[in-house]
Amino acid sequence: MNKIHFISQQLKDVKLFDSLSSVVESVDSLIPSNEEEFTELLKFGLYPAENCQPFTTKQKTPFYNLDNMAVIPLHEEDRWMHYGDFRFRQLEILYNMVRMDSVEAHNWLKDNLFQKRVDARKKTEYKAKFRGLQRQDWKSIQTEWMKYCLNLKYRDNSLFRKDLLSTDKLPVEDATATNYASNLFWGAKLNERRYRNGSTC
Repeated sequence: MNKIHFISQQLKDVKLFDSLSSVVESVDSLIPSNEEEFTELLKFGLYPAENCQPFTTKQKTPFYNLDNMAVIPLHEEDRWMHYGDFRFRQLEILYNMVRMDSVEAHNWLKDNLFQKRVDARKKTEYKAKFRGLQRQDWKSIQTEWMKYCLNLKYRDNSLFRKDLLSTDKLPVEDATATNYASNLFWGAKLNERRYRNGSTC
């Protein structure tokens, strides 16, 4: 089975296709048109495992600080990141703030930031509560906005810089144990492909 056929077969899963449709503008754009396009690894999310440095959202795991959900402790206020006069402890907060075209939504998100434990359920609640106010161009701008957020994190977060500079491998969010389409969009799932000659990758 060649690589193009492999991806096409994966996307025939109706549940996966529908989930990805909520994240990316065109699911078909994830299918390369020829073998040469596989050199554009970031475009298709295909990474040789031996070249990757995986990380997860679980605290106290290696390279945890690379994850957008990594939280700066409440008492370490001098390390909080900032965007203008807005200060925050987790990059995911800034990334999601721009998703909604509403001052009310922004204020709700800010009011729910500084509890002792940053609860991932608050992000889900935010998206559900203000779903009708999501900006129309969100899918087309989200990757560029993410790049901007990551540059800001590099500027403000010393632990992020330390983890990033301590490896020469490609940082990849390990989405192997998750079923969320967004995790597969931003990260990757470990797959072993076995060829007829018995080799794997």
